Amino acid sequence: MPDLGSCGNACCLADLDLSMDPAEAYSHTLSVLKGLQDVGYSYVTGGDPEHDHVLFDDPHPGDDLRDFNITTPKPFKYLFQGRHDAPKYKGPNGDILNFAIYESGAGSVLRMFSISRIHGAVGDYGQNYKTLHFLSDKLTSKEPTRVHGCGLPIASSAAAPPSTSDPAKQSSSSVCGASPSEVPDCDRPDLGSCGNACCMAELDLSMEPEAAYAQALDVLKSLKDDGYRYVTGGDPNPGDDLRHYNFTKPESFQFIFQGRHDSPKYSGPNADILDFTIYGSGSGSVLRMFSISRIHGALGDHGQNYKTLSFMAEKLDASKKPVPKHG
Repeated sequence: MPDLGSCGNACCLADLDLSMDPAEAYSHTLSVLKGLQDVGYSYVTGGDPEHDHVLFDDPHPGDDLRDFNITTPKPFKYLFQGRHDAPKYKGPNGDILNFAIYESGAGSVLRMFSISRIHGAVGDYGQNYKTLHFLSDKLTSKEPTRVHGCGLPIASSAAAPPSTSDPAKQSSSSVCGASPSEVPDCDRPDLGSCGNACCMAELDLSMEPEAAYAQALDVLKSLKDDGYRYVTGGDPNPGDDLRHYNFTKPESFQFIFQGRHDSPKYSGPNADILDFTIYGSGSGSVLRMFSISRIHGALGDHGQNYKTLSFMAEKLDASKKPVPKHG
């Protein structure tokens, strides 16, 4: 099930039905994850435990969410994170794994997410789905259900509202903070769409892909004071220009690049990861934008992932806001 750029980088989200209650499902999955160390899997925590939890403004609670009595969008009970190393890309370049467990009528559902960590991984040769499927084989005889990525077509969604070039209506901060209802574009909170909170959106640009890449990169680099930065990653580093690969499916991808977004609470290695791809369209280009909460335990984001993308989009020559496609 090879994926090409569903999250900017390649990714796979799948749900797995387990005929056991959430506590047993968590214990079983964690045991299996830790037991697969020899084949590249590892259990990790992340984020500074001295900092508040992103969703609940309480000290970092670890993996157990039951005390928070979450009911929507799913009755999430546990949240945890892992990594999968391959011979070429491992350690800080290993694929990121996010897991969330919620209660179902038949027992539990394990939400599994894998994303290629390195910059420039538009394709994965099926690795992200393979990583999840290999793990699921150790848990149950049931097949995981693909939800996003994993080679699936991108779901359609409603058109975004028009953007505005009026500075008075634009946000002066890229951070939703403690009072997101008072900050523009923080009205799209996500809970666990990628195990952790995430947002994938697309932005139409009336320029050719090369010009769109140059402008997006310039904007990303210019927003340093707002917490943004352009990064490369992986050794060997694959570069941003995809044109010599002549992609035609699922989109005519021309460029791929990566960034980070720091907030006062989570920065540096705990900053949100940003993935971008650009492909040609009939009217110019489409910038696929993806943001995911990096730390372990970020079930919710107060709308930050969409805000991060929207704030950057305000600085580009776009007539509309980014259109959410997942998360």
